[in-house]
Amino acid sequence: MAIRIFVEGIADSKFLNDFISHNYKIDLGKEDIIETKGWTNILSEKSDGEFIKNQMSKNSDNEGTNLLIFDADKNYTERLQEIIEWRDKNNLDFEIFLWPNNKDTGDLETVLENIINLKNTPIFECWNGYEDCLKSKNIEGRETPLTIPAKKTKIYGYLEALLGESKSQKDKIKERNREYKNEEHWDLNSEYLNEIKEFLDNHFQ
Repeated sequence: MAIRIFVEGIADSKFLNDFISHNYKIDLGKEDIIETKGWTNILSEKSDGEFIKNQMSKNSDNEGTNLLIFDADKNYTERLQEIIEWRDKNNLDFEIFLWPNNKDTGDLETVLENIINLKNTPIFECWNGYEDCLKSKNIEGRETPLTIPAKKTKIYGYLEALLGESKSQKDKIKERNREYKNEEHWDLNSEYLNEIKEFLDNHFQ
């Protein structure tokens, strides 16, 4: 009986691969974690949206289990309701977990911010100072405040500060190549991951 995990993108896929390998000693293949390219994409009536629905239906028909792990984004309750309505409308069967913890607003990057190795906290202190500095600046001729970089950029900057300058080291910053089992950078045993661990325990333990 197959377990298929449907995620938004590369970052989710790599994180869950490492997290599941760390906790359950199971290495998942490409057919086990399916990247949907995001919430708006699965709503599409075009080929991508139909592909996702077909994959879910096919797995259910074979008595498999579907798990959908997406970002809650700016409103957990709203996103959950949207997904439930989409599931019911298309007669699909899947369980839902929304980053960061299946109850609050946020995303995968919210999780990553909270599971860094604590000795590396000064890196985020510097980054927060950078954001505060941007908020305090006014640029002549600009009516709107300066744009604060996305959280993805913050995670990128965190790893860039820790890794070397060679091409091989720079490659480790990319979402698909990140090493979440590297204890110098991340804590996969963090209490912040209790909710996703409990969710996955039901299927992999």
